[in-house]
Amino acid sequence: MKELSAIKLSKIARCILLAILIYSAPGFAAQWELNKDENGIQVYTRSVDGYAYKAVRSVIHLQATKLSSVVSLIRNSKDCPQWSDSCASATIIEWVRELENYVHTITDRPWPVRDRDLVSHVIWRQDPETLVVTMQGNATTDKLEENDGIVRLTAAQVNWQLTPLENSSVKVVLEAHINPASLLPSWITNRLLVDSPYNSMEGLRQRVKHELYQAVSLSYIREI
Repeated sequence: MKELSAIKLSKIARCILLAILIYSAPGFAAQWELNKDENGIQVYTRSVDGYAYKAVRSVIHLQATKLSSVVSLIRNSKDCPQWSDSCASATIIEWVRELENYVHTITDRPWPVRDRDLVSHVIWRQDPETLVVTMQGNATTDKLEENDGIVRLTAAQVNWQLTPLENSSVKVVLEAHINPASLLPSWITNRLLVDSPYNSMEGLRQRVKHELYQAVSLSYIREI
Protein backbone atom coordinates (compact mmCIF):
# COMPACT_ATOMS: atom_id res chain seq x y z
CA MET A 1 0.00 0.00 0.00
CA LYS A 2 2.85 2.39 0.84
CA GLU A 3 4.43 1.71 -2.57
CA LEU A 4 1.11 2.38 -4.36
CA SER A 5 0.65 5.60 -2.40
CA ALA A 6 4.17 6.66 -3.28
CA ILE A 7 3.50 6.00 -6.98
CA LYS A 8 0.27 8.02 -6.88
CA LEU A 9 2.01 10.89 -5.13
CA SER A 10 4.80 10.77 -7.68
CA LYS A 11 2.31 11.00 -10.55
CA ILE A 12 0.49 13.88 -8.87
CA ALA A 13 3.77 15.68 -8.30
CA ARG A 14 4.72 15.31 -11.96
CA CYS A 15 1.34 16.66 -13.06
CA ILE A 16 1.67 19.66 -10.75
CA LEU A 17 5.21 20.32 -11.95
CA LEU A 18 4.11 20.12 -15.58
CA ALA A 19 1.27 22.58 -14.95
CA ILE A 20 3.66 24.99 -13.25
CA LEU A 21 6.10 24.79 -16.14
CA ILE A 22 3.38 25.37 -18.74
CA TYR A 23 1.66 28.27 -17.05
CA SER A 24 4.85 30.00 -15.94
CA ALA A 25 6.67 29.60 -19.25
CA PRO A 26 7.59 32.85 -21.05
CA GLY A 27 5.14 33.74 -23.80
CA PHE A 28 2.18 31.76 -22.42
CA ALA A 29 -0.74 33.11 -24.42
CA ALA A 30 -4.35 34.01 -23.70
CA GLN A 31 -7.34 32.27 -25.25
CA TRP A 32 -7.92 32.50 -28.99
CA GLU A 33 -10.46 35.17 -30.01
CA LEU A 34 -12.45 34.73 -33.23
CA ASN A 35 -11.92 37.75 -35.51
CA LYS A 36 -13.37 36.51 -38.79
CA ASP A 37 -15.60 33.61 -39.84
CA GLU A 38 -16.54 33.63 -43.51
CA ASN A 39 -16.82 31.06 -46.30
CA GLY A 40 -15.69 28.21 -44.07
CA ILE A 41 -12.53 30.02 -42.93
CA GLN A 42 -11.96 31.08 -39.31
CA VAL A 43 -9.26 33.54 -38.24
CA TYR A 44 -8.35 33.91 -34.56
CA THR A 45 -5.90 36.13 -32.71
CA ARG A 46 -4.57 36.16 -29.17
CA SER A 47 -2.16 38.14 -27.04
CA VAL A 48 1.17 36.65 -26.07
CA ASP A 49 2.78 37.56 -22.76
CA GLY A 50 5.88 39.69 -23.18
CA TYR A 51 5.08 40.74 -26.75
CA ALA A 52 3.27 43.75 -28.22
CA TYR A 53 2.16 41.85 -31.31
CA LYS A 54 -0.44 39.08 -31.39
CA ALA A 55 -0.38 35.52 -32.64
CA VAL A 56 -2.80 34.48 -35.38
CA ARG A 57 -4.55 31.19 -36.12
CA SER A 58 -6.47 30.38 -39.31
CA VAL A 59 -8.53 27.25 -39.96
CA ILE A 60 -10.13 25.70 -43.04
CA HIS A 61 -11.55 22.29 -44.03
CA LEU A 62 -10.56 21.24 -47.54
CA GLN A 63 -13.08 18.88 -49.12
CA ALA A 64 -12.18 15.97 -51.42
CA THR A 65 -8.49 16.55 -50.78
CA LYS A 66 -5.58 14.27 -49.91
CA LEU A 67 -2.86 15.02 -47.40
CA SER A 68 -0.28 14.63 -50.16
CA SER A 69 -1.98 17.35 -52.20
CA VAL A 70 -1.85 19.91 -49.38
CA VAL A 71 1.70 19.03 -48.34
CA SER A 72 2.91 19.20 -51.93
CA LEU A 73 1.37 22.64 -52.42
CA ILE A 74 2.77 24.14 -49.22
CA ARG A 75 6.22 22.66 -49.91
CA ASN A 76 6.31 23.94 -53.49
CA SER A 77 8.11 27.19 -52.71
CA LYS A 78 8.03 28.42 -56.33
CA ASP A 79 4.22 28.33 -56.26
CA CYS A 80 3.94 30.44 -53.10
CA PRO A 81 2.96 33.68 -54.93
CA GLN A 82 0.04 31.84 -56.58
CA TRP A 83 -1.87 31.37 -53.33
CA SER A 84 -0.13 32.85 -50.26
CA ASP A 85 -1.17 36.46 -49.62
CA SER A 86 1.66 39.00 -50.01
CA CYS A 87 4.20 36.32 -50.96
CA ALA A 88 6.47 37.82 -53.62
CA SER A 89 8.82 34.83 -53.78
CA ALA A 90 10.00 31.80 -51.83
CA THR A 91 13.22 29.91 -52.47
CA ILE A 92 14.77 26.85 -50.86
CA ILE A 93 18.34 27.88 -50.09
CA GLU A 94 19.53 24.70 -48.35
CA TRP A 95 18.41 21.09 -47.94
CA VAL A 96 19.25 19.30 -44.70
CA ARG A 97 17.30 16.15 -45.49
CA GLU A 98 14.08 15.23 -47.31
CA LEU A 99 11.77 16.78 -44.71
CA GLU A 100 14.04 19.57 -43.46
CA ASN A 101 15.32 22.65 -45.24
CA TYR A 102 15.87 26.40 -45.12
CA VAL A 103 13.51 28.67 -47.06
CA HIS A 104 13.94 32.34 -47.97
CA THR A 105 10.63 34.19 -48.36
CA ILE A 106 10.07 37.77 -49.50
CA THR A 107 6.74 39.43 -48.71
CA ASP A 108 5.32 42.35 -50.68
CA ARG A 109 3.92 45.06 -48.39
CA PRO A 110 1.77 48.02 -49.45
CA TRP A 111 3.35 51.48 -49.49
CA PRO A 112 4.60 53.09 -47.29
CA VAL A 113 5.63 49.89 -45.48
CA ARG A 114 8.92 48.36 -46.60
CA ASP A 115 8.92 44.78 -47.86
CA ARG A 116 9.97 42.04 -45.45
CA ASP A 117 11.97 38.87 -45.87
CA LEU A 118 12.46 35.82 -43.70
CA VAL A 119 14.77 32.82 -43.61
CA SER A 120 12.99 29.88 -41.98
CA HIS A 121 14.29 26.57 -40.71
CA VAL A 122 11.50 24.20 -41.76
CA ILE A 123 10.84 20.69 -40.44
CA TRP A 124 7.99 18.39 -41.53
CA ARG A 125 6.70 15.41 -39.54
CA GLN A 126 3.83 12.91 -39.68
CA ASP A 127 2.52 11.15 -36.62
CA PRO A 128 2.60 7.40 -37.40
CA GLU A 129 -0.61 6.75 -35.44
CA THR A 130 -2.88 9.74 -36.06
CA LEU A 131 -1.35 10.53 -39.50
CA VAL A 132 -1.48 14.23 -38.60
CA VAL A 133 1.15 16.17 -40.53
CA THR A 134 2.91 19.14 -38.94
CA MET A 135 5.33 21.73 -40.22
CA GLN A 136 7.37 23.89 -37.88
CA GLY A 137 9.11 26.95 -39.27
CA ASN A 138 11.36 29.16 -37.16
CA ALA A 139 13.26 32.25 -38.19
CA THR A 140 17.03 31.99 -38.39
CA THR A 141 19.62 34.69 -38.94
CA ASP A 142 22.79 32.89 -39.99
CA LYS A 143 21.96 31.51 -43.45
CA LEU A 144 21.66 34.51 -45.74
CA GLU A 145 22.89 38.09 -45.82
CA GLU A 146 20.28 40.82 -45.54
CA ASN A 147 19.04 42.62 -48.66
CA ASP A 148 19.21 46.40 -48.94
CA GLY A 149 15.78 47.99 -48.81
CA ILE A 150 14.12 44.92 -47.28
CA VAL A 151 13.50 44.47 -43.55
CA ARG A 152 14.70 41.10 -42.26
CA LEU A 153 12.31 39.34 -39.85
CA THR A 154 14.36 37.70 -37.12
CA ALA A 155 11.60 36.63 -34.70
CA ALA A 156 8.97 34.45 -36.32
CA GLN A 157 7.27 31.11 -35.75
CA VAL A 158 4.99 29.52 -38.32
CA ASN A 159 3.30 26.15 -37.72
CA TRP A 160 1.05 24.13 -40.01
CA GLN A 161 -1.13 21.23 -38.83
CA LEU A 162 -2.87 19.02 -41.40
CA THR A 163 -5.38 16.53 -40.02
CA PRO A 164 -6.87 13.89 -42.35
CA LEU A 165 -10.58 13.24 -41.82
CA GLU A 166 -12.70 10.21 -42.65
CA ASN A 167 -14.77 11.98 -45.32
CA SER A 168 -11.78 12.51 -47.65
CA SER A 169 -11.13 15.99 -46.35
CA VAL A 170 -8.28 17.68 -44.55
CA LYS A 171 -8.48 20.13 -41.66
CA VAL A 172 -5.80 22.76 -42.14
CA VAL A 173 -4.61 24.92 -39.25
CA LEU A 174 -1.97 27.63 -39.61
CA GLU A 175 -0.59 29.38 -36.53
CA ALA A 176 1.93 32.21 -36.72
CA HIS A 177 3.58 34.61 -34.32
CA ILE A 178 5.72 37.16 -36.15
CA ASN A 179 7.48 40.29 -35.00
CA PRO A 180 6.98 42.80 -37.86
CA ALA A 181 10.35 44.38 -36.92
CA SER A 182 8.88 47.90 -36.65
CA LEU A 183 5.74 49.75 -35.64
CA LEU A 184 3.06 49.57 -38.31
CA PRO A 185 -0.14 51.58 -38.92
CA SER A 186 -3.24 49.96 -37.42
CA TRP A 187 -4.79 49.24 -40.84
CA ILE A 188 -1.64 47.39 -41.88
CA THR A 189 -1.58 45.44 -38.60
CA ASN A 190 -5.21 44.39 -39.09
CA ARG A 191 -4.46 43.24 -42.63
CA LEU A 192 -1.48 41.20 -41.46
CA LEU A 193 -3.35 39.58 -38.57
CA VAL A 194 -6.76 38.93 -40.13
CA ASP A 195 -7.08 39.65 -43.84
CA SER A 196 -3.77 38.15 -44.96
CA PRO A 197 -4.30 34.74 -43.26
CA TYR A 198 -7.87 34.65 -44.55
CA ASN A 199 -6.79 35.39 -48.12
CA SER A 200 -4.02 32.78 -47.88
CA MET A 201 -6.46 30.08 -46.79
CA GLU A 202 -8.82 30.96 -49.62
CA GLY A 203 -5.89 30.91 -52.02
CA LEU A 204 -4.85 27.51 -50.67
CA ARG A 205 -8.35 26.13 -51.19
CA GLN A 206 -8.42 27.25 -54.81
CA ARG A 207 -4.85 26.34 -55.73
CA VAL A 208 -4.93 22.80 -54.28
CA LYS A 209 -7.66 21.97 -56.83
CA HIS A 210 -5.09 22.25 -59.63
CA GLU A 211 -4.38 18.94 -61.36
CA LEU A 212 -0.71 19.32 -60.43
CA TYR A 213 -1.65 18.71 -56.80
CA GLN A 214 -4.74 16.54 -57.10
CA ALA A 215 -2.78 13.82 -58.88
CA VAL A 216 0.29 13.88 -56.63
CA SER A 217 1.30 11.03 -54.33
CA LEU A 218 4.14 11.47 -51.84
CA SER A 219 6.11 8.45 -50.64
CA TYR A 220 6.70 9.97 -47.20
CA ILE A 221 3.01 10.74 -46.53
CA ARG A 222 0.52 8.10 -45.43
CA GLU A 223 -3.13 8.65 -46.28
CA ILE A 224 -6.20 7.35 -44.45
